[in-house]
Amino acid sequence: MSDTLHICGLESARGQKLRTCLPVLDTTTKIPITIINGCSNGPTVLITAGIHGGEYPGIAAAMELGRDIAPEDISGCLIILHPVNIHGFWARREFIVPEDGKNLNREFPGDANGTLSQKTAWLLSHYFFPLADFYIDMHSGDIHEELHPYVYYPGLPNDDISAKSRDAAQTLDMEFMVRSTATTGAYNYAAISGIPSLLIERGGTGMCLRQDIDAYKNDIHRLLHKLGCIAAAPLLQKGALKCQILCTSVAWNQPADKNCAPACRSWIQLLKYPSPSSMAVVTALPSSSLPVSTAVNTPVSRQLWSWAAT
Repeated sequence: MSDTLHICGLESARGQKLRTCLPVLDTTTKIPITIINGCSNGPTVLITAGIHGGEYPGIAAAMELGRDIAPEDISGCLIILHPVNIHGFWARREFIVPEDGKNLNREFPGDANGTLSQKTAWLLSHYFFPLADFYIDMHSGDIHEELHPYVYYPGLPNDDISAKSRDAAQTLDMEFMVRSTATTGAYNYAAISGIPSLLIERGGTGMCLRQDIDAYKNDIHRLLHKLGCIAAAPLLQKGALKCQILCTSVAWNQPADKNCAPACRSWIQLLKYPSPSSMAVVTALPSSSLPVSTAVNTPVSRQLWSWAAT
């Protein structure tokens, strides 16, 4: 990488941090972005959060990482977009970009002449993926989903990309790791394009809890250490898991509890193990589930809105 990073009209010199907004071509939409150009050479790591605007812990963690990491802390360059689906974030919408009703994570590689979702996917695919040596996509259970933390790594690219992605995934404090055979989604498209990539899932149900944010920040610090971007690795958290169970896929079922209002229902997450007949329910609807209108209005969530406004 050259001493100065140039991308989409933005410029970050060696040893500089840039916090600004990235225009999406031919629209009025601007995506918050932080570029941290380290003081020494190293890999370029791309991080996205909020491809789904209602998945708050990853968005909050990305904002805090962008705020707290200094150029002297890293080798290489760190590019963080937070949140990518800015309109879905403000509208508190699950899955979709409100302007076109599309799931942004199903629109890659995108279309420069398409809708807002397609233009955003094209922007990432065309300008950001080619710069990255590694890509991390931060997700959570959406507003109506509760999940157990886990990480996807791509299984369909060449063996080298898949192996590098899985090796990085094994540094995380997570019990479950899923080998994805999908071809859709930002991280799968990046992997097919030759970039080792991961998709991490933590938190959900419209909540933005401090413990999920801190766990996510620990995940990213561990990955940055593994990739050679930072010198010191965070310690394993108290009670953290030191091994991972490989799963083949993830499925979701919605409970048919007639005594529970639709707004209070969470989807149940199922992880399938390598044996086709083996499946485990790892999360289920808790008795304390909150309606969406309540869950997204917690003190931490309100703080998140104020961060995004500054």
